[in-house]
Amino acid sequence: MKEVKILLAGIGGYGINYWKELTEKNIPEAKIEGVCEVMPDVRTRFPGLNERQIPVYQTLEEFYAEHDADLAVISTPIHLHYQQILTCLGKGSNVLAEKPVCTSAEGAQRIIEAEAASGRFAAVGYQLNYQRDVLALKKDILEGRFGKPILMKALHAMSRGRSYYQRNHWAGRKTVNGCTVNDSPFNNACAHQFQNMTFLLGQVLDQAASLLHTEGELYRANNQVENFDTAAVYAVAEGAVPIYYYTTHNLKTPKLGPIAEYRFEKGTIYYGKDYGQGPVMEYVAEMKDGSCFSYADIAKGERLQKLYDAIQCARGGDDPIVEYPAGRHSTMAHPVCTVSCAVPHLQAVEALAKLPVYPVRDEYLNHVQEAGDEFCRITNLEEVFTLCYQNQIMPSQAEAGWK
Repeated sequence: MKEVKILLAGIGGYGINYWKELTEKNIPEAKIEGVCEVMPDVRTRFPGLNERQIPVYQTLEEFYAEHDADLAVISTPIHLHYQQILTCLGKGSNVLAEKPVCTSAEGAQRIIEAEAASGRFAAVGYQLNYQRDVLALKKDILEGRFGKPILMKALHAMSRGRSYYQRNHWAGRKTVNGCTVNDSPFNNACAHQFQNMTFLLGQVLDQAASLLHTEGELYRANNQVENFDTAAVYAVAEGAVPIYYYTTHNLKTPKLGPIAEYRFEKGTIYYGKDYGQGPVMEYVAEMKDGSCFSYADIAKGERLQKLYDAIQCARGGDDPIVEYPAGRHSTMAHPVCTVSCAVPHLQAVEALAKLPVYPVRDEYLNHVQEAGDEFCRITNLEEVFTLCYQNQIMPSQAEAGWK
């Protein structure tokens, strides 16, 4: 079994998840070759670096001057991804980069070209794409089990307060030092459900459906935020399939959803539907012939399945990456979430960046001190978003009164 040498670029933010997975679980085929991290106290915060004698570097160039890596895992700030991915590919490393892969669809295309030239893969960390139940659902869609898609919609929101926006210098920002960031719940914390809808509509397993049109209503409730923190998005995917998505960081409750509804000719797939005993957090298909079945019996895989798939592919990908019931499987030389899978979401982010952001009127805001943090909440948000989701409309059409 080939040992995969791994470079971790960024372990102070989301990258701590990769650090813990690699240091707390027994993954015999993986070795942390080095860490790139600019935190001055990184060795104090991560004593395992000294215990394991793992070298730490400030830059990728310093690391590659002394080492090589089979896999580079990039969890650095959004605006650094593009150049770091190109550097790692150029040094002969495969790449698993956290989402968003970069800040523009044009940049993503250049990464795809660099990937092809390097003979290595670049994968993106939209974790839903790697879940085995999601992949089984997509395989069924591709095989025509549900017929043609008619409509896709989802709602997913998380409450985030002052500490979230003060955790770094780019949270909630449109730009940082002249570099595009476009950080928002749609592009970052709650990006997955929208991207997953484009993924499920992709015509092959490792592709997402392109978008023909994107519009929406964008709002800012928290005055710490430069960009928007609440969004209702309407897009049209190839095949003229409408997509609706609702997300925010200004909830009264810790979270809302995720809930989703995917309508097809032969039936509808639900996630988070309440059948009378609380939301069922599994994909359930209700067919027009009266039959109903669930994907709950399919093991989703590891919490960081994206990491395990990337390691396996970096080893050579001899075994099936995607497994299905009844012996069905697909073998590929790269993880399933390619850079191409990220492009439609990037296109939507760029389209939204051209739209106005409306400040929410003061009478709909409630500022709350809670658990040592400060939150800005839109008082009628849950009711408005629920109505919007049920009827595929925008907040202004639901008479939200926010602007």
